[in-house]
Amino acid sequence: MRTTTQINTCTIERKFPEWARVDRVINGVEIYNMNIFDNIMTFNQDNLDGAAFDYFGRIVTYGELPALRESYARGLKLAGVKEGDVVTLCMPVSIENMMMLFAVNLVKAISNNVNFLFLKNDFDLYTKDKGSEVIVTLDAFLPYFVDHLSGSGVKKVIVMNLDDFLPEDKKGMFLDTSEMPEQMQEVFDIGQIVECLNDLDKIKGVEFIKLEELRKAGEESDIPLDLGPTDLDRDISYFYTSGTTGRPKCVVYKEYSLNAYVEMHAGLDTQNYVGERNFQCIPLTHMTGERVCGIMPLARGGTLVPRPIYNKYTFARDLSETGCNCVVATASFYLMSVRQGVLSPTALECLKRPASGGEAVNISAVRKIDKWLSDNGCNVRYSLGGGASEEGGVTLVTYFMDEQTKTNETGKPLEPHVHVKLVDDNGDLVEENEVLANLHATSPASADRYLGDPEATAARWYYDEDGTKWGVTGDIAVRHADGSYTIMGRGSDSYVNENGERVYLFMKESSLDENDPISEWEISAFKNDKGSYDVVGQIILDPDRAEPTPELVEYLCNKYGLDAVKFYNEFEIGEITAKRDYILLTHDYDGYYAPCSKNHLMLINYSENGDTVKIRIRKDHKIEINEKKSKEDN
Repeated sequence: MRTTTQINTCTIERKFPEWARVDRVINGVEIYNMNIFDNIMTFNQDNLDGAAFDYFGRIVTYGELPALRESYARGLKLAGVKEGDVVTLCMPVSIENMMMLFAVNLVKAISNNVNFLFLKNDFDLYTKDKGSEVIVTLDAFLPYFVDHLSGSGVKKVIVMNLDDFLPEDKKGMFLDTSEMPEQMQEVFDIGQIVECLNDLDKIKGVEFIKLEELRKAGEESDIPLDLGPTDLDRDISYFYTSGTTGRPKCVVYKEYSLNAYVEMHAGLDTQNYVGERNFQCIPLTHMTGERVCGIMPLARGGTLVPRPIYNKYTFARDLSETGCNCVVATASFYLMSVRQGVLSPTALECLKRPASGGEAVNISAVRKIDKWLSDNGCNVRYSLGGGASEEGGVTLVTYFMDEQTKTNETGKPLEPHVHVKLVDDNGDLVEENEVLANLHATSPASADRYLGDPEATAARWYYDEDGTKWGVTGDIAVRHADGSYTIMGRGSDSYVNENGERVYLFMKESSLDENDPISEWEISAFKNDKGSYDVVGQIILDPDRAEPTPELVEYLCNKYGLDAVKFYNEFEIGEITAKRDYILLTHDYDGYYAPCSKNHLMLINYSENGDTVKIRIRKDHKIEINEKKSKEDN
């Protein structure tokens, strides 16, 4: 049996195709003339019987992957996809999504990776403007953009179903939506899906194809495929920035980027082992989902355990039941699990790397997560990481940090290939430790450009005197004495006070005392009627330790220098990012409480332009805990 289970991944002996050659070197990384799938398989030639996927019990081995990729690729060619075409992938976490990325790459087309809400909200921008005539999507996503198809230029829609790869005894399991998040219950409304599918024949000029039938047709086809060297300078994929700070930009990657991402990890002792089970829940429409949660586990000979429903309410239980060793999920998933409590003392004993990335987490939250992990049997600590879509994946990692002392540090750069530096607002290097400064990064896996936006591209990347390409991340960070960095937050998470000084809101967020009864909080700044700003706390209390009272309002405002506070049951999760929806919170103007007098509080409603309504209320007035803030509330 050709498996190498529990071999340290840094000791894997790679076996290359006879035609493979080093094509170039970037930041010291040797990059071969292979596509990413061929690169992954160089690590797995002695692991062909090992499980690459475990989808609710359906196992796909590494030895089965080449034929599966070729079946999808031939199916795409039968559907008319040609070299240079843009294929829009609008899919959930699944075997099909990963294999379609490989198949689109093999036929030398470009994958355009979008969330279905992108297509709902601005269909032409994400399809017509990208020159995409083919969409591959989930049947449950179709109702959200089907009305845009007529006359759009889209010629083919290839449709998958979550049952396609399920074992027979599991088919139909997604008909039960009772435990799904509210948004997903709406998406998986079977009546809505069936009605949409029944009306597809009314849409003229668009051919609808079942993905499973396309795969089977490709399996029986002998259409030739180019299985040799590839052009590393070819555009291979479009991804989009998270959109947490504005309209998402289209980020373009060339073939070398993904290969560089794998190569800069090759041979590093990251304490990963062949055969590790990787809980896969972040959609592949995100750079983290594709590279950190998909590509790298496969390049380490791991097993992907796809979960198509991104569900923070069942996250802990799902993680336990799947026996996974590694997981990357947003911090909000862990913090929700903390609030839910302990599953059992052994629930997470298999877990060896619980990780997050993409958003700053304060020390108080990290310590709560660490305790929750330990109470559930996990004997390692929570790890953070940092990076950006534009850098092609993580640039800061906690692999090489002291496991006993780390808290909320984002990590160390993946040297010698990835480097970061801190610069002040004038562009001068900041060499002192514990000083806030702008974070710039250089990575061999960096994106090439923003599509059709040379001005934004020039603002995002620059070359130094040595010809090294640096990225302006937009993050504010500090460096510590041990060489690690903490990304404190976005530079835009700030305001200018009456003295002309820039004030970073994340500094107050990071000051949270773990002894205070706060599970999560966010700090925002709203214009007030004095021409300046009020700094407010948006707070989720620990329900076992406190309820909102006038005394608590006064205590929190006085201790943390807040002008007002508002209490929440939970924060809304962004529909696109699956992170806390910061945009909603920064526009949630009503219902704040502030100290006023011995017998009164002030109830304050803010506004975007600074108009402020203040109402004195007696302290015996009930202080509300708000349900999730939603777009409909604006």
